[in-house]
Amino acid sequence: MQFPYKIRPQQVEMINDIESILSEGGHIVLEAPTGFGKTITALYPAVNYALKHDLKILYLVRTNSQEHKVIEESKKLGVFAVGLQGRGHMCPLAIEREDISMGTAEELSLICSKLKKEVIEGNENACPYFSNYIENGEQIRDYIKEVHTSEEIINVALKNKVCAYEAVKDLLKDAVVITLPYIYFLLPFLRSMLLERAGVVLRDLIVIVDEAHNFPEFARALKSDELSERAIEYMERECMEYGNHAVLDVPCVDVAEYIREAIYRVGKYAGDEEEGVIPQYAFEDELAGLMGISPNDVPRLGMAFVRYGESIREDKLSHRKLPRSYIYHVGNFLLGWKESYSYEYVHLVKLGDNPKIEIFCLDPSSITEIVRNAHASIHMSGTLSLRDYRYLLDLPESTMLKRYSSPFPREHLKVLYVDDVTTRYEELKENIPRLARYVENIASIGRSTAVFFPSYSLLKEVEKLVSFSPIIEEHGMRQRDLAHRLEQFRERGGVLFSVFGGKLSEGLDFPGEQLELVIIVGIPYPKPTARIKMLQKYYQYKFGNGWELTYKVPASIKMRQAIGRLIRSEDDVGVAVILDKRAPTFLDSIYMSLSKTPCEDIKQFFNQRTIRKRGGGASS
Repeated sequence: MQFPYKIRPQQVEMINDIESILSEGGHIVLEAPTGFGKTITALYPAVNYALKHDLKILYLVRTNSQEHKVIEESKKLGVFAVGLQGRGHMCPLAIEREDISMGTAEELSLICSKLKKEVIEGNENACPYFSNYIENGEQIRDYIKEVHTSEEIINVALKNKVCAYEAVKDLLKDAVVITLPYIYFLLPFLRSMLLERAGVVLRDLIVIVDEAHNFPEFARALKSDELSERAIEYMERECMEYGNHAVLDVPCVDVAEYIREAIYRVGKYAGDEEEGVIPQYAFEDELAGLMGISPNDVPRLGMAFVRYGESIREDKLSHRKLPRSYIYHVGNFLLGWKESYSYEYVHLVKLGDNPKIEIFCLDPSSITEIVRNAHASIHMSGTLSLRDYRYLLDLPESTMLKRYSSPFPREHLKVLYVDDVTTRYEELKENIPRLARYVENIASIGRSTAVFFPSYSLLKEVEKLVSFSPIIEEHGMRQRDLAHRLEQFRERGGVLFSVFGGKLSEGLDFPGEQLELVIIVGIPYPKPTARIKMLQKYYQYKFGNGWELTYKVPASIKMRQAIGRLIRSEDDVGVAVILDKRAPTFLDSIYMSLSKTPCEDIKQFFNQRTIRKRGGGASS
């Protein structure tokens, strides 16, 4: 098998490293810049090894859209790849019925199993898509084997009125490469289904984790849980609908009110902040006192709610409805609250329009450690703190840590910073006008410019002070609305305002002159909330570098992701400007220089690129 592109020296180095890891059955954590060709460079040695040793490649992605590249590159290598997405995206009933589309993975699995069982027992109308698949599934399976994207598969399945999700699952055994979201590997019941359908055990897998800087946080979220006032309201409605039965001799609706009141009472631990840490047993003590029970009875209360909720879920399933029960959720939360008294978790209360209490997981390795059982794993990103990532996932000390240089000329990217402004909280108010002037002056140069802010509130403050009308990525805006604004920006240029962590800052390409300038307004340190402070304490206790892991590493990753929007190919050039005097803190991860006259330095950079291009020198 030949590498399908003109290979670069840096790619040869990465291929050799991965081959050594595969032969030993180990792990590698690597960083390679945007435009490197990480997908094909990881797949090439992995596919070669998998074919020789009868293994499968599990290529984990953060979003469904990232599956496209994996399938395209697998096709170039001549192997069958399949992309599996959640039932909410692939199930025709979920696409048709909004009530089903909003289900969790577990809820969708339950209703799917129920409807399939009815079809097998003779009721073809239970799920006509599964019924049609049983009769005509071979046609769509043959189509999938030609290596198509998930969206194409879904469209063909809908046209033929068959189930795309079942078709893909039935082809997992035939695939050499399976690409799917993180959740399918991290959630035990989804992982069990995956392994069974693929006909493998963990030791038969080569696991590739793409955009690995997102992996620990995703795992942490899966192990966390919350109970909000809004969920309690839904629970009360459910109680009334199903008879308001007594739980531990107290009517269900009354218990809901006691839980709500207990949440309000532990709100005192937030003080004047938006969230606070709840001391051990404080919530149980409040709830038990209100109900007149012992704090030790709270797990019994949770179990009673779980049983009550299970009966409701079974009733909904019998009527072919999504088996959602808020009573069941509250019961599971109360059980989890007691079980999460360990150093790996912290309990929080958050106030606001929808007060809530939360079980927050501090240690993602309690769920990611499963990756150690694979034959080998490859963790890669364009922005990764290698040693810290290994710590967070608790990978073996023998794990290879490797950073690969950019294949593009360094002179194509210039990063500047200024030392007379900051977004540091204590100085922010007086600095906003000066920050706005910098943004105004740099934007006036006339290059396609993206401006990244640490918060929407600062974005709005600067927007008020500039004379132009930027295109703005609004908070929580719908995907199609964002796509429309991005298309405007790509076609017309101008200035785009966004925030770190938004869709613009990661994963989108702006080749050539579509993006030439990036302005970073301040250092995007996480807000020092109660959870962040507890994370810092935990990391300090476990690794001895709490501040770096909690504040510096996330800020560095966000800035590098933003800067990475500029250079995606060997023809791209661009300038990034960091508007904060604290920028030199990141000289170990971002190559930058101080500028006293950023506008002049930017103009000079682009003038030099133009002169070289006209004179036949280095390409821009």
